[in-house]
Amino acid sequence: MGAEGFDPGANSSNSPGQEDSAFGRLPLLIEEREYGTASAHTTCFAYAIATWCFLTGGFVAELVDAVQGTVCLIAGNMIGIFITTMALGLGCQRYGIEQMDCCTPAFGQRGVKIPLLFYLINMLGWSGLLLVMFGNGIHNILGTLGYPTGEWAVGLGVAVGLALTLLIVTHGVRWLSVSNSIITPGLGILIVFMFYTLVHDYGWERISAAAPLAPGPKPLTNYVIAIELGVASGISWWGGVGFLARNTRSARNAVYPEIIQLGFFGSVACCIGLFSALVVQTNDPTQWMVPLGGVFMGILALVFVALANVTSTAVSVFASGLAMRHVKLFRATPWWQLMLLMIIPCIPFVFWPAQLFRMGDMFLAYNGTMYAPISGILFADYFFLRKQKINLRALFEADPSGEYYYHRGFNWLALGSLLLGQFLYIFLYNPYSGKIHPLAQYAPASVASCVIASVAYGVSMRLLNRRATAAAQASAGGSGRRRLISPNI
Repeated sequence: MGAEGFDPGANSSNSPGQEDSAFGRLPLLIEEREYGTASAHTTCFAYAIATWCFLTGGFVAELVDAVQGTVCLIAGNMIGIFITTMALGLGCQRYGIEQMDCCTPAFGQRGVKIPLLFYLINMLGWSGLLLVMFGNGIHNILGTLGYPTGEWAVGLGVAVGLALTLLIVTHGVRWLSVSNSIITPGLGILIVFMFYTLVHDYGWERISAAAPLAPGPKPLTNYVIAIELGVASGISWWGGVGFLARNTRSARNAVYPEIIQLGFFGSVACCIGLFSALVVQTNDPTQWMVPLGGVFMGILALVFVALANVTSTAVSVFASGLAMRHVKLFRATPWWQLMLLMIIPCIPFVFWPAQLFRMGDMFLAYNGTMYAPISGILFADYFFLRKQKINLRALFEADPSGEYYYHRGFNWLALGSLLLGQFLYIFLYNPYSGKIHPLAQYAPASVASCVIASVAYGVSMRLLNRRATAAAQASAGGSGRRRLISPNI
C-alpha cells in the first residue's frame, strides 16, 4: 500500500508548504521512489561496507581473536539487522513514510520527539566518526607520499568531507544513488583484494593465532562484550533502514537488500576489519591499507574507503534532515538550510578528531541502549496491535482528538517500556563502565532489552489502554476521511 489518495493540503485550509515529498515528510508514492531491485542492493552494499564496519571489526579485535570475533560479528550483526528491519523497514516501505512517522503510532505526536533525539545523536555521531576516518585517510595518504603532517591534516580532512557531504545532500536522493553506483564496484574489488592479501600474505593460521589487542582479564566477559558489539552494530543501522526502505518500490526490496547486504555483507566487512586489526595490531582502518597492499594499492584503497565514508555520511545527514521536519520550527525551512544545520553538530570533529574517535566503541554500545527497546516496541505495535495497518491521515493530525495523540501528545506506556528496556540493558551491560552482569552470558543485552520492551509495551497497551488498542485495530481502513484539524506538516 502506498500513499494513494493522501493529500493533507486538500483537506485543510493550511497548505503544508513542503518543497517536495522527497525533501519533507509527505508519503512517497511508488513512482517517486528511487530504488528498484538493483539500486536497492547496490545502495545497501555500499552502505554496508563503509568504514564503520571496518571500525567495528577493529573494536572487536581488542577483545577476542579471529575465530570468536567472526562468530560474534556475523551472528550478532544478523540478529541486530533482523530486529531493526522487520517493523521499521516494512512499515516505512508500505506507506512511504520516514522512520519518525513510523514511530508516531506507538509514541504519540509529541512522544516521538524522544526517539527523534536518539536518532539524531546516532546519525550525527556516526557521521562524525566516518568523517574522522576520511580525515585519517587523507593524513595517511600524505604520509605515505612523503609529506609528514600532524593532527591538523585529519581536521582539515573532516572539513573537506563535510563540504562534499553538503554538496551531495543538497541535490537529493538521486545523487546518493549515482554516487553509490560509481563507488560500489571499487569497494567490492577492495574487499576482495583485502581478503586475498590477508590470506595470501599472512595465512589463516597466523590470523587465527593473533592475540586480541587489549583484552580484559576474563575471557567470557570479553566474548560477551564482543557479541554485544556485533548485535549493536546491526541495530545501529536503524537510522538508515527506514530511509532506505521508504525509497524502495516493493516490500521485497525493503527487506532482502537490508538483510543480505547490511546484515551478511556488512558483517563480512566487519570480519575483514577484525582480521586486519589483528595482524597489523591497530584498530584504525586507515592504517591497514598500506601495510596490507603496498604503497600504490594502499593509497588506492584509502581513496575508495574515503569516498565510501562521504557517501555514507551523506545518507545519514540526508535522513537526519527528513527527521527534523517533525520539529515545527524546521517544517518550512529550505532544504539546503536544513542540510547546513545538520552539518553543524559535526564541526567539533574538525577540532578534536582523535579525542572523539577514541569514544567510538562506547558510542557503538550506546546505540544498543537506544534502538533495541525502540525496535521491540515498534515490533509489538506494528505487527500485534495494528496488524500492519497505519492510519496515514492520523500521522499528520496534531489535534488532541487525533488517533495518535494519546495523553498530552505522549504515549506514556511506550515511553515507560523504553525506559524499562534501557534499564535492563544497563543492568546487563554498562557500556560506560564496562561491567557485565553474569546473566548477560545467556542473552545479549540488546536482545534482552528488545524483548522486555516489546512484551511490556504489548501487554500494557492491551490491559491499560483499551481505547488506543481498539483504535489501533481499526486504523487505516475504518477511520474515515475527515478534514485535518491541526496538520503537523
